Amino acid sequence: MIALVLWTGLVKMAVLAAAASAVQPGFASLHVDIWPEHDDPRVLVIYRGALNAAVSLPHTLTFEIPASGQVNAAAYRAADGQLFSVPYQYRQDGGRLQVTMTIPERGFQFEYYADAISGLPQRSFSLGLVFPLPADDLRVSVEQPLRSSAFALAPAAGATTVTAAGFMHHLYAVGPWPAGRTWSVRATYRKPDATPSVPRAAAVPGPAPAGPAAVTPSPGRVPGWLWGAAALLGVVGMAVVGVRLGWWRRGWQRTPHRIQGARPVPAVGTHASKVKRRRGGAVPVYCPACGARARSGDRFCRRCGKPLP
Repeated sequence: MIALVLWTGLVKMAVLAAAASAVQPGFASLHVDIWPEHDDPRVLVIYRGALNAAVSLPHTLTFEIPASGQVNAAAYRAADGQLFSVPYQYRQDGGRLQVTMTIPERGFQFEYYADAISGLPQRSFSLGLVFPLPADDLRVSVEQPLRSSAFALAPAAGATTVTAAGFMHHLYAVGPWPAGRTWSVRATYRKPDATPSVPRAAAVPGPAPAGPAAVTPSPGRVPGWLWGAAALLGVVGMAVVGVRLGWWRRGWQRTPHRIQGARPVPAVGTHASKVKRRRGGAVPVYCPACGARARSGDRFCRRCGKPLP
């Protein structure tokens, strides 16, 4: 009986170990937003995802984007939900760009612009998305630009929703998706103007791309190094002000406060001294320390005890 129990326990442990080893490194979740003419005449593509428990950290991700693509943000998501930008590098690989980023946490966000829209006023674009790891749950959302009509997608979306800002989002619940396989979508619509739906928003702040082949920052955005230089200058300026303030405060403490009502000692040769001398009167003597007037014959100040001149 005891042997049977032990054997059953060993079998259960073996099954659990096999199940754990069967979990392949990949994305526990991956949501892709495709926003044509959102804040730019191009298509903004946003990856929001999380690595599963089988992926060791830190982990390096390499995303393929179109050759005309421009990285907008590369960041990891901290436990509290905040995004922190990370450096990225890219290299040309045929007709695609490979963008590499290393993240210390499981959550991440990656954004790029694709110059894929053609036609006016009849518009169209096609995108093919390839992921470096398998996704347990892939979901895609395609945004319909404001002031557009006859919006059609191939393949057709499974559902739609309208945001508070008035955007129609076409939703795909793709489910599991293998690494290296292309997920494609084609959109056609009519739009009479070339103005984006909303003004350009600020990108996720962070350092400039690493490497000699760094992507040029998008127009209108302040490079990360400029923010760093401004911050350094601000710190130096505050330090200088602090030092000068410390000197001023020490000087103020060293300077004796004048006693209220005390008269300053007239300097030798001043107009007051000369007038008193011409009139034959004695020149008054004042204590150089506290300013109190001394009496005739005093050698020490009656107020503070300092020697008199």
